[in-house]
Amino acid sequence: MTDKSQSGLQFSEILKDPSLLEKQELAIGLVSMDDLVRTAVGVHPYAVAEPDKLTESQQQAVLARVGDNEIPAEWYVTTLTKILVSAAQKAQGKPLRVRLSGGDSHRRNDLLGSELEAAEVNPLIGLRGVSRFADKAHRKSFDLECEIIKRARNAEGMTNIELVIPFVRTFSEAATVIDLLAEQGLCRGAQGLKVHLMCELPANALMAEKFLPYFDGLVVDVDQLGQFALGLDQEHPSLNYLHDDQNESVLLLVRQALKAAESTGKICEIVSHYIQQAPKLQKWLLEHDVKTVISQ
Repeated sequence: MTDKSQSGLQFSEILKDPSLLEKQELAIGLVSMDDLVRTAVGVHPYAVAEPDKLTESQQQAVLARVGDNEIPAEWYVTTLTKILVSAAQKAQGKPLRVRLSGGDSHRRNDLLGSELEAAEVNPLIGLRGVSRFADKAHRKSFDLECEIIKRARNAEGMTNIELVIPFVRTFSEAATVIDLLAEQGLCRGAQGLKVHLMCELPANALMAEKFLPYFDGLVVDVDQLGQFALGLDQEHPSLNYLHDDQNESVLLLVRQALKAAESTGKICEIVSHYIQQAPKLQKWLLEHDVKTVISQ
């Protein structure tokens, strides 16, 4: 069951921690693989994909976390697969949209074995999303992430699991990620698999009609759109006063995405972490026939 605000909007949640699954009336709007790795695993994907690249002391630290009798990669896949299966079961046949890992490298710094990932000067616009999936240094990690999805969908029969692809910069990257998924046995359309675009870059919204042929729908992150449209860093406390999901330029981008989805007959979900403090945005969304919002 979704929570309902005074405005009339229905709210669902982003699954970031498996402990949320204990809530009896949990409406999952989106699953964040980045956050599940952080809360349920605590080990950097590179460290489980290629533990031989770690120092001996780092390897011992990973084994202490994993358990001496388990292979790190198998432990990683099994742990996250179980969480996705539980979430898909809780969804009771409704789509469970899983956002693949797409956060910037800075958000993985606190994970065990993070030393294996190269430091970036500006991680916010660095090797993220599809560019990271396609990078040779990341491919083994991407393989593990795909294995998690495959096991949950195929071995456990949770075919209501759908994918959401973050940080797709260009049409070429859109085609690339569909090909990369197919190479891993996750063919869009096979066994009903749907693949959605995480619309978080202004280019995604402005050119949504041209991005949508590669995808089955949009998941619009209003906060991320605002961040890039207004040139903000959400982690910079001195810029907090500039964050505004109700800014006209941001709303124009969201409107463009909504129109593209409507014209192509595809779904368009809205994500907003600050929706509770944005009455103007709530009213605007209702005026544009948006009834549900994914929030924290």
